[in-house]
Amino acid sequence: MQSFKPIYLFIALLAIILGIGPLLGIYMDYLWFGMVDYTSVFTTILQWKIVTVIPGFILAFIFLYINIKFARNSIDKILTDKQIAYEKIDYRLFLIGTVFLSFLFGLVFSGNWRTILLYLNSTPFGIQDPILLNDVGFYIFQLPFFHMLRGVLLGLVIITLIIAGALYVYRLQPVLLTQRDDTEEPYDINPEINIKNIMDKVPKRVLVHVSVLLAFIFALIAVGFFLNRYEILFTQQGAVAGAGYTDVFVRLPIFTILTVLSALTAVALLANIKLKNIKVPLIGIGLIVLFVLASAFVPSVYQQYAVEPTELQREEPFLEHSINFTREAYGLSDADVNQLDVDTNITNRDIEENEDIISNIRIWDHRALRQSYRQLQQIRTYYTFNDVDIDRYRTDENYQQYMLAVRELDIDGLPPQARNWVNERLIYTHGFGMVMNPVSTKTADGQPELALQDIPPRGDFEIENPRVYYGESTNEYKIVNTLRQEFDYPRSEGGNVLTNYDGKGGVQMDSFFKRLAYAFRFGEPKFILSEYITDDSRVMYHQHIEERTDKIAPFLEYDSDPYPVIHDGRIHWIIDAYTTASRYPYSDTYYGSEMSGINYLQNPVKVVIDSYDGSVDYYIIEEEPVVETYSKIFPDLFKSYEQMPENLKQHIRYPVDYFEVQMELYRNYHMTDPVTFYNREDSWDIPEEQYRGTSTKMEPYYMITRLPGSDELEYILLQPFTPRERQNMISWIAARSDEPHYGEIKDYRMQKGELVYGPTQIEARIDQNPEISEQLTLWGQSGSNVIRGNLLVVPIGNSILYTEPIFISAEESEIPELRRVVASSGNRVVMSVELRQALEGLAEGRVDGIDPGTIPGEPVVPRTAQQLAQQALEHYETAQEHLRAGNWSAYGEEIEQMRDVLNQLSQELEDVNTTETGQ
Repeated sequence: MQSFKPIYLFIALLAIILGIGPLLGIYMDYLWFGMVDYTSVFTTILQWKIVTVIPGFILAFIFLYINIKFARNSIDKILTDKQIAYEKIDYRLFLIGTVFLSFLFGLVFSGNWRTILLYLNSTPFGIQDPILLNDVGFYIFQLPFFHMLRGVLLGLVIITLIIAGALYVYRLQPVLLTQRDDTEEPYDINPEINIKNIMDKVPKRVLVHVSVLLAFIFALIAVGFFLNRYEILFTQQGAVAGAGYTDVFVRLPIFTILTVLSALTAVALLANIKLKNIKVPLIGIGLIVLFVLASAFVPSVYQQYAVEPTELQREEPFLEHSINFTREAYGLSDADVNQLDVDTNITNRDIEENEDIISNIRIWDHRALRQSYRQLQQIRTYYTFNDVDIDRYRTDENYQQYMLAVRELDIDGLPPQARNWVNERLIYTHGFGMVMNPVSTKTADGQPELALQDIPPRGDFEIENPRVYYGESTNEYKIVNTLRQEFDYPRSEGGNVLTNYDGKGGVQMDSFFKRLAYAFRFGEPKFILSEYITDDSRVMYHQHIEERTDKIAPFLEYDSDPYPVIHDGRIHWIIDAYTTASRYPYSDTYYGSEMSGINYLQNPVKVVIDSYDGSVDYYIIEEEPVVETYSKIFPDLFKSYEQMPENLKQHIRYPVDYFEVQMELYRNYHMTDPVTFYNREDSWDIPEEQYRGTSTKMEPYYMITRLPGSDELEYILLQPFTPRERQNMISWIAARSDEPHYGEIKDYRMQKGELVYGPTQIEARIDQNPEISEQLTLWGQSGSNVIRGNLLVVPIGNSILYTEPIFISAEESEIPELRRVVASSGNRVVMSVELRQALEGLAEGRVDGIDPGTIPGEPVVPRTAQQLAQQALEHYETAQEHLRAGNWSAYGEEIEQMRDVLNQLSQELEDVNTTETGQ
């Protein structure tokens, strides 16, 4: 008996691990999809991954087996007929190799399951391309399948030819190689004689086999050239996106000729079995090579010398195709263009009649506000505000726009001594609540006037369950409902409130096998060893909302800015989902940071995620062929828009990412006349604004306004435009968010002979105003930073209002304070403490600069009071340091000293007030 070798045990263990790992992954995905109620999505994908392996495997196995068996039988017969002794090879090795290669081909086929399913469930677009006259759905759903199938078959035939050729060369050496006669001429270079001699030496069965395989290859090459005819519709060369004059009249004929030549070469290879004349196939191959080389330089030469001299005349019809199809592909074809006569004056009547608009003008910059939220409302180091979003809420009194942020958990903020597995996974499990403030108001000290604040949340809105287990910052798994209660929130009077999770989020750990599986999944034996975990415990993972949605539906693209909504007593997240493609005929390709290399983009889906239990709902808000195709594949995934709760419908908004892509293309594709488009006579640019001393491209922004000609307030997303290389405003575009006009795009264009100031020009006017500039310079000294927030273009009727907030923050412990608001109608610029006062200054025709009517009204704070306030702040900060260190006695002493200083400050200010009022 052979001795046992340790290597065998290692191999066995490795095989078990490599086998168990994927199976455990499938099992845990099954549990997770079941938990989110999308088991059918998981089983559909898994089923098709498995099912598509089978045809790929069977096809490859049959083809390889028949060819290898034919080669084996041919070799045996040839050697037997030649009476050449040979040693038989165990062809079971070839059978094993055939099975292995067939399985690999099956996996390749399975990897294209999405392409196969899209082909089988394709939905027509109802739009036909103007050159080859196919429905757009053919290019998006069917053409990729044909390319995939042709590529797999070509690879299979080439590998088969290599295997068969190697067998013939290796086994038939005695037949193919003859001894050279020394009496022959030393050099016989006649190619005809040599080729004929070689072919005469090749046994007929071998010649037949190789010729048939080569014919297969050239037939598939012909299919490839035929499919490449359709690819000309996606070219991005010259003035036209899509097929231009050269593509249609040069490249298309070349691909057609190459298709015919390749097919004829395949036929010639089959005919050569009988004719044994290699000249005909070689001529075909030579012509193919010639035309392939010609396709590399002939079109460019033709474009340069035959098309470009009269390019506009030749390309005009193709430019029209490009304009129409690009606008259709990006949802711009229905943009409603309106001419606007701008009134550059703001009157008191305008202010009175548009009070509801003015009360919704945003004076808070999200970048500065985020820092304020973190300083004022983060409460503890283990909380964070990942982002500041914007939304609107309807109440009985008004329609108000708010800025808001969710207070999420950030375990990186825990003290080092608290960073252990129990704390990070079992105790600190969730964030708590959110913060909101109206966009247009501030406190006397320049801070946001909070409509929802603190822990537990209090304010104008009620959240029954403010716990946030699923959000934008949670990336690590958590185990809830264990024998250790979770930290809920800190009490203001000291101590902590604890809780137990009672939702349906997470996979229930109700068996030892599940605990074992997750111990393997996360590489953590404590899943088994910890006594805190019970059968009622739940493990939460994929809590990051974008990761969660992508896990369920990876075939959709997701917006980079989810936003929270208060619904049904909880915080919910809404994410916009997009369908994309890169094979939309005649559509221009977009290259950007988020979605690059696409030429089709639509926004038919809204995704809603419950921050407490992690449930995910996909709502189709617009019929669209790609999502309709996926609806056929996954019938249980999508819900109709009618099934969305009415409260959530009020918070649907036009997405920024989508609008930015649209506007980047609309810079040129607002021109619908081919001649104007070709000359770029009316090309636009997105203006720039100032932020922290640098120029940055102006982002689209949300606002509540009343569109020209409308009597209703509505929520829009707005983008101003300037002419290319000019700074005056030429247009502003509004994307509507409220029903029944959701998704409509309105283009309001200025009269071309009329000067309307652009954002960059208003920024320049602010810089050039001596009073404003002097004040900003003064504030920027002595350890303070001046932050100029978002410059907004605010349409009010036919007038244009420009507003910009001015923040001041300390270089250390930065808490931005909103000190001033600049307002302009273009002709004048006024800076004041409040937006309304600045508008009154504009309406009353006051001179440019700092509003003189507001400065005297400001509280006069003497130097002594400022010093006392600084002392109080210093005592407070020292007290906080003692508190963090646990030095309670020192903490109490600092608080007492701070109280004494505040009493002195109060008395000082009271004296000032008495002096001013004469009392």
